Formats: sequence, structure tokens, C-alpha cells
Amino acid sequence: MIGIGIDTGGTCTDAVVYDLDTKEILATGKTLTTKSNLEIGIGKALDQLPAELLKEVQSFSLSTTLATNACVENKGSRAKLLIIGTTPEMIQQLEKILTGYGINDLSQLIVLDAKAENLYSEPYDPDWEDLRKRVPELFSDCDAVGIVQTFPDANGGRFELTALRILQEELTIPLTIAYDISQETDILKVCASTLLNARLIPLIREFMEAVHNVMKERGLDVPLSIVRSDGTLMSEEMARTQPVETLLCGPAASVIGGCELAGENDAILVDMGGTTTDLAIVRNNDPVMAKKGILIGQYQTAIKGLDAQAVSLGGDTAVRFRDGELFLDTERIIPISVLCEAYPEVLKKIQSLVVWKETHTRWIHEFFVLQRDISEKTGYTEFEHKACEVLKNGPLITRDFYERIGGDLYHPATQRLEQEGVIIRSGLTPTDIMVLRGDFDLYEGTAAEELIKYFALNTKIDEKKIPDMVYELVTKRMYKSIGAFILRHQYPKKEAFFSEDNLDILLEAFYEQACERCEDLGFTHTRTRALEGDEVVQMHLKAPMPIIGIGAPTHVFLHTVAKLLGTRAILSEYSHVANALGAIAGRRIARVDFPITVKYSGGARLGYSFIDGCERRLIAKEDEALALARLIVKEQIKKRASFQGLGEDPVIEMRYEEKRIGNVEAGLLLEIIIHAEARAE
Repeated sequence: MIGIGIDTGGTCTDAVVYDLDTKEILATGKTLTTKSNLEIGIGKALDQLPAELLKEVQSFSLSTTLATNACVENKGSRAKLLIIGTTPEMIQQLEKILTGYGINDLSQLIVLDAKAENLYSEPYDPDWEDLRKRVPELFSDCDAVGIVQTFPDANGGRFELTALRILQEELTIPLTIAYDISQETDILKVCASTLLNARLIPLIREFMEAVHNVMKERGLDVPLSIVRSDGTLMSEEMARTQPVETLLCGPAASVIGGCELAGENDAILVDMGGTTTDLAIVRNNDPVMAKKGILIGQYQTAIKGLDAQAVSLGGDTAVRFRDGELFLDTERIIPISVLCEAYPEVLKKIQSLVVWKETHTRWIHEFFVLQRDISEKTGYTEFEHKACEVLKNGPLITRDFYERIGGDLYHPATQRLEQEGVIIRSGLTPTDIMVLRGDFDLYEGTAAEELIKYFALNTKIDEKKIPDMVYELVTKRMYKSIGAFILRHQYPKKEAFFSEDNLDILLEAFYEQACERCEDLGFTHTRTRALEGDEVVQMHLKAPMPIIGIGAPTHVFLHTVAKLLGTRAILSEYSHVANALGAIAGRRIARVDFPITVKYSGGARLGYSFIDGCERRLIAKEDEALALARLIVKEQIKKRASFQGLGEDPVIEMRYEEKRIGNVEAGLLLEIIIHAEARAE
């Protein structure tokens, strides 16, 4: 079978044609991701593939870092979360805790008081009619809504389903319920996951529409699949309603693709793109999965998936200055070389800064670029509309931008527009340095050269040293990120010690001593040696397995980082399209976990309790309870498999897990979990 894999990353869109039977890559394509119009980038990538192979394609699969990048950069559409089963007072008391889960703005939360049956002695429903009346007032300014019920197991999520029906009758925007996303017991994780899912729905739907348009134009009428967070594949329908399942799907695809290419059973995966560097570990040729829900950007989610970490480090990470020093920010911007390719006139603006030696404490060398038109959208301020209007004719350098909108350079009011991806900045990035040093040859480097001169004016650093210093900043962040990741993986119970602040001091020392031991680093290391005679300890952080590099920039930095970590780097000729390969090579598996709680009265066992639809059942005999539960699970896993795109008659396997107090075999039985797994034939 011949399949196409497409990966739409924050910077590049990659494509491969893959023979799923012979495991052979037949063709590849790579182009820039066009965020303002995703169809262009996807179409260009496909057009690089031989037309005769496209005629043989029988399957089409996607991975994308769009959701991951949106979380890392705290971007996404406007959404609200309807929480049923608590009170506004309780939410106010939980404000600080909610922030730890990624919910920083309580105005996004709408609360309905209720108490579920089978849990409270005096249950009551929310005031459904009042909700119906207030729908326009509550949700008119958002693009999607998530619905969460506390203690959904008590009544099978009946409150969520009722609220969903009411909102469907009153609204035309996307809606999602928490019970479809996760059965996690930590309600705050569920809230974060559901709100995030709602924020991502418009983003992923736009992506899917772009893919469909491109396929139709090229006569590709084949099923469409998307990579999930755990590296398995799901249907288009599932991706459209549960886009939160695509979190880390880019890294998951890179792990699958990297393993296919490298042939290593155990390895560290480093996938460096334009926006992030994603880290993961492979053991026995399988990706290591997270024991808890995925932590991504500010969000602690309930989504089970790859044990991966997304680091704010990519080819398009902003290089900036402060107090005469260079530093790597965490924000993705458009490389100035890329912007100058599309808008040659920006070069003159940069040159004028250099000629007139206009130094400043602010980054007045950066440009603002419009990404999305909001002229027909409500909910934005007059200032925000004006800011977008002045950018419609092309990018504006910072000072010109603020002069036209009448804003204050020292108190910028563009943060929300940048967070929502409406506008983006452009400036100096590692990609620009790679262009200047000949490591990346897609662009011309004059604009980057001029910006380096401007940086030299503001920092008093010799402009000839700046490219070396940027390379070291990238290398150092990658080294420290990998070090932190593998230490946390090896010592999961030492979370307090391995917090970012505590660990950074130790990693700084590891890095300095590693640089002392290594030669030919590819840059001039600015050493901070210990004072003469004060060295009393030698520290060495050594990775126990090779590092597989994925993504175009890894060939520049990974060999040096691997040397500093005392291991080797593996870079395949196809490593630059490994994500696209992983998209088409992913496995098709659906899973359902079904808990059965054992009920006691004193020391006597009353029976086995579980949810059947919206009803809680209690069955006295174990064999009868398990028999009925298996029938329910079989229907659930078949429904899940169909929803996920595995067909109507998958191969189903079930196994039991018992949870006991005390002895694992003879202790008091608390719960039986039926784990069901379905695979496409």
C-alpha cells in the first residue's frame, strides 16, 4: 500500500510518499508553512512529489505542531468553559490552583450549581431554562465552548449531555464535552483539557479544510487520518471534535519516524523545528508514555500521550538584547531573511537604523506583520482593529507601527493580538545566522547582516562575534533542556529538586565543565572558569543512549550537543522529513478503560458497581457483573474504534487489572479495570 504523510510544522511543511509494505520512502517534499494560508504550503509540498506516485496513493495521514505551538506560545481561539456542579465562590477560592493548571483568566469560566444523583442525598439539576435564556449573553464573544461536569461518573455525564443539547440549539459555534475527552478524576485537569480543546477546535478545523482543498485540487480522494498524542492514528472526525488529542502529535510522529529511520531500540529523540525543540525517549523501540497527563506550555492536561517535553527553542526563536547582552527569548518570530524575501523594502528600514545609529532599549528593529484579518470580528478593541488595519498593506517596523496607531512604545497593547496569532513580529533568529554561515541556503542574508550591525551598536559586541554567540546560545539551551529532561525521567520522584530554578544552577555547571573537556565545538565558548585553585569537583552529565536528530536545524547543532553529553548523534538523510514519515507509519489502535468499583458494607461485599449509559448499576455476583461489563465495553470499544477510523470490525482484546489494598493477590479488592484494545485488521 502506498501512503502520503504530511507534517505541517510551525515553520516547514514536509511530505513523504511511503510504501507501507516494503517500508521504503519513495519521494519527499519540503516547503515553508504558510500560516496565513495553510493551503499554499501544503500544496507546494505535495507538488514536489512525483505525479505518477500520487495516482497510486491509498491513504493520507497528517501530523502537525499547530496545537503544540499554540500551547507553548499561549495562543488559540477565544473559548469559554461551562462548569456544572460547583459554585462561583468555590472557583474564586481555587483561583491560584487553577493558574497552576493553565487557567489564568476566570472570566473564561461560567459556573452552574448542581448536585448529581447517586452521589448526594438531595440532588438537583441546574436551572436549565435560565441557562437557555442567558446563552447569547454568556457566549456571544467566543469561538467555541467546552462543557465540564464535576463527578460525571455519578450519572454518566448527564448534566454535560443536557447542557450540550441546549447549547447546540442556541449556538452555531463548536461545542465539546469533557466526558468525551477524558475520564480523569482530577477535575481541574479535566477543566484545563476541555478549555484547551475548545480553544484549539477552530485552529484544527481551519487546518483540515486547507488539507481537503489541496487534496481535492490534486484528485486525491482517499481516507484522511491524524496522528494522536500517543503516536497512534485517529480519524478526521475525531480530530475535528477533539483536537486536544493532537497535542504533541508532531513529536509523537517524529518519534515513530525517527525509530523507522535510525533502527535504534533505545534512544533520545530531539526534534528541532522553527518554534520548538521536542524531546522524547524510546525504550525497546517504543515511545515512553507519560504516567500523568501531558504538560504542555501553561496547561496541565488529562490527555494521555507521549512522555515528551516541548522546549521554546527553534530556528525561529527570537534573538534579542538586554543590558548590552544577547539572549534567546522564548517567542517565535519570522526570521528577517524570510520577511525580506517576501517584502524587499524592509531592508531599507533596517539599513536606516544602522546608518543613523538609532540605538534603543526597546527592540525597535523588529517588524509587525499581519497574520489574520479581524475586521469583521467582534470582541476586539478599537485600538486592536486599528493596529491590524495599518498592517494590511505590509509589515511595519516598530517605530512606524506605533506612530501610525498612536500607541506607546513603552506600554505596548498588542499582547492579545500576538497571543491569538493575529499579528506576529519579525527580527533576528538562529535561522538568520544559519543563512549567514551557509548552513541554510534557502534565503539571502543581507537583511540578517544589517541586523547584526544594529545589534553590535546596541550591545557594543563585535559584530563578527555575534554569529558565534548565537550558535552557543542555541547549543547551551539544547544541552540544558536535554539534561533536565533525562534527569527528570530518571528520577521522577525528585520533582521538587528538578524544578526549573533549582536545576538550572546545576546544569549551568555541567555545561561549563563539558565545554572545558570538549574541543572543536563549532563556536568560541565564552568560558566562566572557576578561580585558579578553587576547582574541587568534576561533574559530568553523560547520556546513556544515542541521540536521534530530527528536523532541519539539528544537523547544525546536534553533533556538538551529543559531544557535550558524551554520546553520539544519529542523523539520517531523511531526518528532515521524519515527522511526515511518522505520520504515515503510525499504528491504528483504539483503547478504552472501564472501571468497576467493589462496594462494601462493613466487611461484607455488596457487589460490583459501574456506569451503564447514564445509570449506575450494582450487581451482586462478580461473574454476572463482569459478563455485563464486557458487553458494555465491547460496544464502547467498537464505537471508539469506528470514531477513530479503524473500521467497523476491528480485532478486540480485553484484559483485567485488579486494584487491592495490601497483598497484590489476596488483599482487599477495591476495583477491577477492564482494559480493551482494538486494532485495525
